[in-house]
Amino acid sequence: MHSMLFSRAYGWRRAGHLAYQRSGLIMRHHSTQIPESSKLSWMLLPTKKNTDTVQSTTDVLIKAGYIHQSQSGIYTLMPLAQRVVTKITQIITEEMERVGGQRMSMPSLLGPEAWKKTGRLESTGSELFTLTDRKGAQHILAPTHEEEVTSIVKSMVRSYRQYPLRLFQVTRKFRDETRPRAGLLRAREFIMKDMYSFDIDQQSAISTFHAVEQAYRACFDRLGVPYVVAEADSGNIGGELSKEFHFVSAAGEDTVLTCKCGYAANEERARGRGASGADMYEMEGSEQRVVVPAMRRPNMLKIKQAWPDCGELTLEHRKSGEEVASLGQMIALDEVCADGDYLVDAAVDGLAVEGIDNFSNVEVGDWHTAQSGDACCKCSTGTLESQTAIEVGHIFYLGDKYSKALDLLVQHDGKRQPVQMGCYGIGVSRVLQAAAECSSSSRGLRWPVSIAPYLATLVPLENNMEHATSVFATLSNICVNGARVFANNVIVDDRSYLSPGFKLHDAQLLGIPITVVLGQKFKQSGHVEVQLRVPRLEIAMCVAGVDVAGDGYEYKAFVHVDQLAEFLVCALEGQF
Repeated sequence: MHSMLFSRAYGWRRAGHLAYQRSGLIMRHHSTQIPESSKLSWMLLPTKKNTDTVQSTTDVLIKAGYIHQSQSGIYTLMPLAQRVVTKITQIITEEMERVGGQRMSMPSLLGPEAWKKTGRLESTGSELFTLTDRKGAQHILAPTHEEEVTSIVKSMVRSYRQYPLRLFQVTRKFRDETRPRAGLLRAREFIMKDMYSFDIDQQSAISTFHAVEQAYRACFDRLGVPYVVAEADSGNIGGELSKEFHFVSAAGEDTVLTCKCGYAANEERARGRGASGADMYEMEGSEQRVVVPAMRRPNMLKIKQAWPDCGELTLEHRKSGEEVASLGQMIALDEVCADGDYLVDAAVDGLAVEGIDNFSNVEVGDWHTAQSGDACCKCSTGTLESQTAIEVGHIFYLGDKYSKALDLLVQHDGKRQPVQMGCYGIGVSRVLQAAAECSSSSRGLRWPVSIAPYLATLVPLENNMEHATSVFATLSNICVNGARVFANNVIVDDRSYLSPGFKLHDAQLLGIPITVVLGQKFKQSGHVEVQLRVPRLEIAMCVAGVDVAGDGYEYKAFVHVDQLAEFLVCALEGQF
């Protein structure tokens, strides 16, 4: 069942509105003080009633009218979702500008020449959307803009005095996903904020990296969803220093290992110590051997970075280190196994590595995949715990990967050298769905206050629409720390063609933090019913002298309209 919240065919003749022509413009006279933009009857919002007891967050977002699937992996952001994206973008923009970011807009349609020079045209492969124009020229739909922004800076910057530069944009990106899934989390077209930094030397570039990391922490603090910052691999982007920002959620595709001491890393980069013992693996098509802690998988990502041409690994057991040494082949030895204390009991399944010192060309490094229960490598007492998470941000110190390939050089201190770069991304549309994943349920969505499409929805029942104007004004004029945070943040459900039950169902489904219901008690005594649905909100059972009932997911109270502003400010203290 759909409720089409759309301007009707009789729009200009709608009761209470008068349209007339003046100086060539259509002007409207409003019979109320509630603007049409704050009325649900004017919004395209095709909600559906929930019929399934178990459903994905993508299903909830579709049923709530936030997104519409155009085709596999491609979604339209409906008006409410666009408001969420606008608020996320505003927070990001403010924090990027605080660290000197300058917002720009680069084209989505790029030429392949710079991508060939950096090697990414080949390495990215089938994930790139490519097309050919009528003249036979090849183009790329950009999944990222390192090559483009480097070329721009090269063509425009003439002196080291023009550095540092921090350039960012919020734009649509494209990736030809093999199997699009999970709605906006793994889409073929998505909205992303990407910033690129340019510095004259490594020290300055690393300082920029840490400054932007703090700006990211400020962004995610303001977004209001618990997050984890994890050490990460740089992947196809490249670079030497990398961190990911994750929302912890069962819907995630990433695994993050954390310790109470504060250490956190994704599964590909995490380091831990397991039980005593060691296993040896043989590289297919290579003379290399890899020795890792017993019962731990070799980390193929790290191994491939060291030996790009290595094949699959096959587990083989040796009776002694001396027997392995007699092969005379290079060994990649995990640093955990290289620890002298560890090797005291290094024997499992017949493999011993006491003779490892006999090897002449041992590559000692972090070659195994850590797992939950391993001892933390950072502290001596902690244990790693595994959490499933959604990656929503990633920051990289790139070094000279792109500047060297594209000949972006700077003359400084008598030397001509490649500019040092960094790149910093946040998946804006991904944050929208990830935030919903972290707080939604079968009862509907719940948005953090900072990014909710509206802070409050006003639902007049029992023919109370005539009183909605004054309550709307009360809500809109609420001030928090001198700011009218509710201005343009209140929506009124004036849909006379829907039943009270459907309106209240939609109020819960949409996940707007505050619902104010004008029902029978409002007629009798001036009391409104306030429903609060705010993730991780904990409030007392009495606020501003008003009794509150709740189960942790939702709180309800009957508040006299004269106390409404005071009640909301007290109940939501610390949320703004």
